[in-house]
Amino acid sequence: MIVFAKGSVARQDEVAPHVDEEMRVAGELKAEGVIRAAYRRAAGPGVYLILEGSNIDAVRGRLDTLPFVVAGLMTLDYDEIYEI
Repeated sequence: MIVFAKGSVARQDEVAPHVDEEMRVAGELKAEGVIRAAYRRAAGPGVYLILEGSNIDAVRGRLDTLPFVVAGLMTLDYDEIYEI
């Protein structure tokens, strides 16, 4: 299943201590194939992600391990999508 996620960063001023760990975990998720593509917003804090997993709950469970999410600094909104 392919999932699109929009990530919103609530407290941009608090992310700095978590950046290295966030990049490490995101790299692991990319290597696992969970994150297929990741993009930063050009007009402010936030991300757009193309994700893959067995179902949306499995994808959500893996992304819930991101340090920004764990620290409550980022929320993700998920939509199941399919290619047309």
